[in-house]
Amino acid sequence: MARSSDYIIEFKIDVIKTLKIVGITTGVLTTIGLAAYYIHRQTQSSKRIILRDEVRNILRPFELTEEQLRRVMANLNTEMTNGLKVDDPVVNDLAMFPTYVHHGPSGKESGEYLVVDLGGSNFRVSHVVIEGRNRMRLNNKIFLIPHSLLLGEGEKLFDYIAECLQRFIDDNKLSSLKSADYKFDLAFTFSFPCLQKSLREATLVSWTKGFSCTSVVGHDVVLMLQQAINRRRGLKVQVVALVNDTVGTLMACSSTYRDCKAGVILGTGMNACYFENLDNVPKWKGARDDLTKQVIINTEWGALGKNGCLDFIRTDIDRELDESSLTPHQQVFEKMISALYLGEIVRLIIVDLVQRSILFPGRMQKSPSIRPDYNIFLILRGSFYAKHVADIENDRTEDLSTTATILTSIGIHEPSYDDCYIIREVCKTVSLRAAKLAAAAIAVLINRLNMSSVTVAIDGTLFRHHEQFKQNLTRTLGRLVLRTHRTVLSEDGSSKGSALVAAVDRRLKTSPLIFEKNHPS
Repeated sequence: MARSSDYIIEFKIDVIKTLKIVGITTGVLTTIGLAAYYIHRQTQSSKRIILRDEVRNILRPFELTEEQLRRVMANLNTEMTNGLKVDDPVVNDLAMFPTYVHHGPSGKESGEYLVVDLGGSNFRVSHVVIEGRNRMRLNNKIFLIPHSLLLGEGEKLFDYIAECLQRFIDDNKLSSLKSADYKFDLAFTFSFPCLQKSLREATLVSWTKGFSCTSVVGHDVVLMLQQAINRRRGLKVQVVALVNDTVGTLMACSSTYRDCKAGVILGTGMNACYFENLDNVPKWKGARDDLTKQVIINTEWGALGKNGCLDFIRTDIDRELDESSLTPHQQVFEKMISALYLGEIVRLIIVDLVQRSILFPGRMQKSPSIRPDYNIFLILRGSFYAKHVADIENDRTEDLSTTATILTSIGIHEPSYDDCYIIREVCKTVSLRAAKLAAAAIAVLINRLNMSSVTVAIDGTLFRHHEQFKQNLTRTLGRLVLRTHRTVLSEDGSSKGSALVAAVDRRLKTSPLIFEKNHPS
């Protein structure tokens, strides 16, 4: 009979053998599991690389090289020069309108001015008191324009503006301490293409931004506003200046920065102005004397590309957007940059990616019919805004939750991480292209001014609120221009700047010789 100790020894040996077998088996299984997981990750990674490559191929036409940007600069410079020679809208891309503003502020301007700023579906009335350099008091009110007035008779639009102007004066009791024969000087900020014959004469060339009032195109808008004011017998106001919003942007900054010689708008629309020597403006028909050696030119450069000089960088998406717009074959440059169109460019790219089954795979078909909310986004033009582009581009959350929230808000429910990642890349690419093109255009202004140092005043939602756009613009501009320069945000250009135009004009009339001596052109 075996002793109990023998059984114990045999049991211990069996346990040890079993543990060794289990250990070996576990190690093998672990190794197999890790290998399978590694193969799975490699497969997923390969799929993602292929996916990213396909997206990259779609976005590549939007990625501009420095060589392309310099070609844009050369073409823009040529069109600006051509536009200064003769007014020929058929041959020239750019109108290059002289504004009849010849000087920036001296710092000694003063006085009280009203400003009407018309440039969109609402307008602003301002009361500006200028007390000297950098000392201004401003009070304003925004009035909505009924949609019917945007499309109706022009005379009714101007009558409505005069009515609101009267209301503003009465509400603020601006006439209470004035003499019976006192008349307010008013600057009219008018952000539409106009051919000016003087500071107080401006013929509307065309409506933009959704306006189509009858009997205004081809007419003097300053006269139409003055006639509307005169029809209200108690309204004692005289329109003394027509000011483009870019000019107001420039003037508002030039009171602080004496080397500010250009103004740029980068918002719903895009445009620029700058000081040009009259010797470089063959089409100038006004006076040429000691007080008129230069003039601010309203470039209307959003029209660049009308005759094909930008075709080498236009994409199929750009052409699709243009053809479906309210102004096909017009404002080609603007449609690649401005806030009005950035979101739509992104939306069209997203639609293309959906139709290729790259975005929202398995949930969409080429002709989407699965979900009504997706249909609305894919079909409804203008449903993706520039603000969405900015917010998605700046999404730094680890899970891209900001992007997912925005997509959900516009009807794209439960987007995957990959969906969000791809859409963020689309937004970054489209925004970067816009910033680079804007920088190229501003570089042309700086080079044309040919100054040792120059300040460019900029306003508009893209520069004011889209931080990444602003950074990309500044970075690109630094590569394209070697001259010393700076870009600054212009505050209240359409009110303070326009009031300064009227104030400079008044000062020139009262003491032109003193002004010329202290502030030569």
